[in-house]
Amino acid sequence: MPLTRTRLTGIAIASALAIGAACAGGVAYAGASSHQIVVKGPDHLRLSFLLAPGHGASFKLPAANDPIRVDIAKVSTNGGVQQPSEVFSALINVDANRAGMSWIGTYSDGSQHANNTIKAKTITELVCGTNCVIGRLAVNNVAARTVTINANGATSIIRERYVINIWY
Repeated sequence: MPLTRTRLTGIAIASALAIGAACAGGVAYAGASSHQIVVKGPDHLRLSFLLAPGHGASFKLPAANDPIRVDIAKVSTNGGVQQPSEVFSALINVDANRAGMSWIGTYSDGSQHANNTIKAKTITELVCGTNCVIGRLAVNNVAARTVTINANGATSIIRERYVINIWY
């Protein structure tokens, strides 16, 4: 039996409802504690880490063989706003043969830096002025596709929550 316009609309509505229900299920985990996946979708991953000064947490980048966007926010817990910004991000490519990573990192002051694992490990930083770094995203292990978010012990005095959104 050929599909009619009415049947296609019914299928589209049923599909939209199923997608909506799946998304609503992911929202239920929004209050998850540190080191837990908060949201996971077909092309999105949200992580949350509570880091003490001088500590870090590693996580694995997806094996997408395409550029991966990593957006990071240090969630303000004191009701204030971090100067110049609380957000920093990077566009990262992990070579399919695990030979290296390359990236364009946007620092929290808006400056951008491009590099690769041949020359550097720092991908992007949360800065608080000239020569002042609060947090850093850096390469951990190229072959394992892992990166690390670190809280600087010299500029942080309390545990801070870092929320990381990975788009691939």
